[in-house]
Amino acid sequence: MIDRNTLRAKSPVFAGLLFILFALSGCESAKTPDQVTRSFWTALIENDLTTAESYVSDDSRTLLAASSHDYSHITSLETGKVIIDGNVASVETTLKSEDTNFTLRPFETALVIENELWRIDYRQTRQNMAGTVFDGFFKSLQNLGEKFQNQFEKQLPLLEKEIESFGEQLEKQLEEFGRQLEKKLPSKQPEPQPDTI
Repeated sequence: MIDRNTLRAKSPVFAGLLFILFALSGCESAKTPDQVTRSFWTALIENDLTTAESYVSDDSRTLLAASSHDYSHITSLETGKVIIDGNVASVETTLKSEDTNFTLRPFETALVIENELWRIDYRQTRQNMAGTVFDGFFKSLQNLGEKFQNQFEKQLPLLEKEIESFGEQLEKQLEEFGRQLEKKLPSKQPEPQPDTI
């Protein structure tokens, strides 16, 4: 038989533990857009897809599951400006790598409110990331063009000298060829004049 006094003595302790547990779970569920963004990207960097999925909106969860994720080269995550507009938000996000070729320019992580919690809109976030990748690609092309132009401008005086030297050598060789040709061709003999009477 259960002793009611023992149950009553344990009840306040049990109730206190339940209160702390609910309070902690309540704090965990009320994350800000910045906190959700950090938790989501940290999970992806650590290749913890299950945790990452818990931060994604229902309609973009299948896209996250179907996408390939290799963020093992990412060494740091930075968040910046947070914009909240009703039920949507965006958090400026930068993923940095030791290898500067893989560092992404800042992009916007998109969030929506779902069941009173902030969730990552992964579809919009991927579109935002794609835009920065193309920006980086075009910037790289522009930099490459500028480097090529600078190198060409530096080499132009040398190239002009080479062309001038080549022209002089070609002229000398043509003159020599002309002399050699004159030596090999028989010289014209004066034609005999018809006798005059």
